[in-house]
Amino acid sequence: VISGGRSPAAALRQLSGVSLDWRQVAITLSDERWVPPEHPASNEGMVRRELLRGPAAGAQLVPLYRDMPARKAVPGIEQDLLAMPRPFSCVLLGMGEDGHFASLFPDFDGLAGALNPHGRAHCVAVRTAASPLLRVSLTLAALLDAVRVLLLIFGSGKQSVYEAALEGAAYPVTALLRQGAAPVTVVWAP
Repeated sequence: VISGGRSPAAALRQLSGVSLDWRQVAITLSDERWVPPEHPASNEGMVRRELLRGPAAGAQLVPLYRDMPARKAVPGIEQDLLAMPRPFSCVLLGMGEDGHFASLFPDFDGLAGALNPHGRAHCVAVRTAASPLLRVSLTLAALLDAVRVLLLIFGSGKQSVYEAALEGAAYPVTALLRQGAAPVTVVWAP
């Protein structure tokens, strides 16, 4: 499971050259802005450009975006996610300065349900004031069905948010860091 945004692009470029049997790899996204893959804001488009090239082009991508309203697409996305091999080998996430991960923003009306580590939903449609675009995001329960979770953090501002979350501050990422279902490795760089 791969995060979108700017944070993972360099790591995905490096990963694309790793020699392994990519035909055995299934990839999906932690979240997606509800725009077609050709749109510059599309996480799927970024993954296709940065990762699915060279040896990694043989991997199977399970996209989230469909050309229909996001809320109507959620049941089909749920089916596709459930058809993927589980647990996920690795979930790669980033974090925003507001403490969001995937598209689980602090001002999302459905945040409490999406952060339930025992919830039944695997994805949710997300509309918030923090994001001008409608999104679909995997829930915390879906993201925790993983062998390993990696959280990439860049910059001192995000380090401060991370440290506050460890102390129990009310950020979405606090739920990720305080759960016991899947180990979380945090990678920070200035």
